[in-house]
Amino acid sequence: MEYRNIGKTGMCASIAGLGAEHLDGKPYSIVEETIHAALEHGISIIDVFMPGDEVRRNIGKALGNRRKDVFIQGHIGSVDLRQQYDISRDLQICKKYFHKLLTNLGTDYIDVGMLFFIDSDDALQQIQSNGIIDYALELKQQGVIRAIGAS
Repeated sequence: MEYRNIGKTGMCASIAGLGAEHLDGKPYSIVEETIHAALEHGISIIDVFMPGDEVRRNIGKALGNRRKDVFIQGHIGSVDLRQQYDISRDLQICKKYFHKLLTNLGTDYIDVGMLFFIDSDDALQQIQSNGIIDYALELKQQGVIRAIGAS
């Protein structure tokens, strides 16, 4: 597997990552098999945007003591208010779901805190004006996230 630096973060990860969306709704045995296969083949970055508790718990359980071997992209603003993933620009809701991400994964930090679904100038303006960017910067300052990105 080839590895590259992630921008100017000081972190290095595999050029292929695991997008974990397909694990949502799958039994733990499939999640575990997938996570272990990815790690065994040198994949060192996993994107976890899915807001559901079960999939997040399953990923955390499958990682177990190998959490240190993988970079996790966790998303700020990904929620499941309508029984499927959705976007929230409400700061308090974003905080709740990000805290649940940490708890469900069984970790106290996320490597890349992704600002979720920034696909327009309006979306960027919303997260600037409602405190979400400030929240992400605060998490970074506290060491809860190591870098900030946008999806």
